[in-house]
Amino acid sequence: MRVLPEEAFYEEMLPREAEDNYPLEEDTGLAEPCMLSADISLEDQLSNIGVSFHDKLFELIDESHLDNKDVWKRANLDRKHFSKIQCDQNYHPKKKTVMALCIALQLDLEQSKDLLARADWAFSPSNKVDLIVQKAIIDKQYDIMQLNVTLFKYTNEILGV
Repeated sequence: MRVLPEEAFYEEMLPREAEDNYPLEEDTGLAEPCMLSADISLEDQLSNIGVSFHDKLFELIDESHLDNKDVWKRANLDRKHFSKIQCDQNYHPKKKTVMALCIALQLDLEQSKDLLARADWAFSPSNKVDLIVQKAIIDKQYDIMQLNVTLFKYTNEILGV
């Protein structure tokens, strides 16, 4: 077995051919790359880490020209829960909370996927709640109460509180 010093190991292992790495996602128009690149060092990639869920959420709220109160009401969240999201930059929301915020902010499907990913979540093709929420987003049906009626009918679950 060949033993390499740590520095030589990284020099040999990191610059791999593109086919040995995960395929890059196609450009979605979002500002940041989703995958690592073989052409850039790990240190450079880590120093250019993407915007956090918290920062992206409040950037989207600013862009929507909505008050925070309007957002938490439209997302069917209570004030305390929204305040926790706002005050704790490291808060990890539940998936249904992020989906409710996507509905409240009237995000399109790509923006919704991006916000979910920043909270370490993704839409699942095998989850009824996810499929119903995706359909509402695609159809631009952003009334959370109507969405919750549909969700409850098919899954006995709702978004928000």
